[in-house]
Amino acid sequence: MPITQAFYTGVTGLSVMGESMSVVANNLANANAKGFKYDRVEFDDLMSLDLNTMGGQVQIGRGARLSDIRTMHTQGGLSVTERLTDLAIQGNGFFVLKDPASASQEGSDLAFTRVGSFNFDKDGYITDKKGIRLQGYDVTPGGGLSTKLDDIKIVTNNLAPVATKKITLNVNLDSRADYVEEEFDVTRPSETSNFESTVNIFDSHGSKHSVTTYFRRVKMDEGLGWEWHALVDGEEVTDADGEKYKEIATGKLTFNSSGMLLTEEQTFSSANFRNEAQPDQQIEFDFGQNIMTEEGTGMGASSSIASSSNTIFHSQNGYEAGNIKSLIIDLGGKIKGYYTNGMERVLGAFSLATFENVDGLRKAGENTYYSTFDSGAPKIGLAETGTRGSIYASSLEESNVDIAAQFVEMIRTQRGFQANSRSITTTDSMVEEVVNMKR
Repeated sequence: MPITQAFYTGVTGLSVMGESMSVVANNLANANAKGFKYDRVEFDDLMSLDLNTMGGQVQIGRGARLSDIRTMHTQGGLSVTERLTDLAIQGNGFFVLKDPASASQEGSDLAFTRVGSFNFDKDGYITDKKGIRLQGYDVTPGGGLSTKLDDIKIVTNNLAPVATKKITLNVNLDSRADYVEEEFDVTRPSETSNFESTVNIFDSHGSKHSVTTYFRRVKMDEGLGWEWHALVDGEEVTDADGEKYKEIATGKLTFNSSGMLLTEEQTFSSANFRNEAQPDQQIEFDFGQNIMTEEGTGMGASSSIASSSNTIFHSQNGYEAGNIKSLIIDLGGKIKGYYTNGMERVLGAFSLATFENVDGLRKAGENTYYSTFDSGAPKIGLAETGTRGSIYASSLEESNVDIAAQFVEMIRTQRGFQANSRSITTTDSMVEEVVNMKR
């Protein structure tokens, strides 16, 4: 092997050390860039030169070359911000962006990033700093999430009112109460009943009305029997005929010897509220799962035991109109709106993409990536499903660059460059000695 071959071996060392220093410098330059993932240089040795010796064949190395610059997709720390649309991913996944103007070489117009600094544009779409729209799932007319990936647009319109269709009452009716011999009298409801419970309901305009349900113990051949009558203020309906109260629903409850709800029956329901509200509003009264037809166990249902009559729980499914009050983003990436009427609604959801081989992603600049044949197709879905991570609102992921580790790498690279330069100067001295042999 000629002595001069050592020159070229040293040159390869200088080359890879120079490239390694460029990577270290780039890592340090982006140490404070949100979502940046540092690179690692990997080297291979060059094909060796085979020599025949008395001891057999030997090989002499020919130097080194850069084999790969691998992006290390490890988790960066999360920092808290004051903006709701600052998002950070804890775990696997990338945010999905759609930019038709800069499609990747693979023909896809989707880009992927861990940088979650997003904004609302003038049309309500969520975009990055360049105006590229974030992808996710809209809400269907039924209130569920669509399965079609689309631009995320948050509609913050007022929430329309919903008329009450069902009232749930969980009451205990004192089994020690006396029977009321007199028939129930709408004009004297308190005097002709044993117990009363009031709940607010809403008509089709979202106007609130108080419904008072009066319970009256009645005689039965077996078990305990109670009638119930639901009344509203006569001035709030169109068909009260001048009476103070108007009955809008009635029925009967029966309990077994243990005081558990055996059957429930509703014989009538009709409410006609004023101000052009929807006429003949039907309201279902539910007192819990009864034993006879709903296979109840008595747990969580109305009862009739030797304890003071009281309302344990009541609810209804109507509400008045509401204005958006606040937005939150949960760990699953769902965007939820809270309204002034106390209601909560899902307004959309972010999507995350994962890949079989993240090392196969191609960098597109600005901490975004494109998918390639080597990375595999993106697997897109909701956060916290599959292997996808969680989304933290009002947070940003920091760079995963360890400055101390990069300084150590810088020192190693500098010393490697220095050592390779010494191999060249030493080889030069050897060549000089050979030349001087002629003297």
